[in-house]
Amino acid sequence: MIRLLRVFWYTFWLTCPACQRGRMFRSLFVMNVRCPTCNVVFERDNGEVTGGMAINTALLCLIAIAGGVLAITTTIPTVPLLLGVGGFMALFGVLFYRHARALWVGVLYVTGSINEDV
Repeated sequence: MIRLLRVFWYTFWLTCPACQRGRMFRSLFVMNVRCPTCNVVFERDNGEVTGGMAINTALLCLIAIAGGVLAITTTIPTVPLLLGVGGFMALFGVLFYRHARALWVGVLYVTGSINEDV
């Protein structure tokens, strides 16, 4: 359990889960293919990016549900509330992209799909 928490802590901060030193991204939206420190390949197969997209989509769905519940249960005007929630979701979805991809790399590392054999 400690290992799992440690891996997700490092990946949330966009750091390599294997060496805990290398940066996972070289720019805002460009992920390194390999860790610059330990040379571990972050995504070995095509299509592994979809896991990060699923994490991002799930969080956006939770935000949308919370916005809908607020619209139904409070006296806040519905249109401004939904516009605010929609704007927040658009901004959050873009800004959380790197963290969602990094967390998926953490899932791959914990399950053994990424290892230090490179």
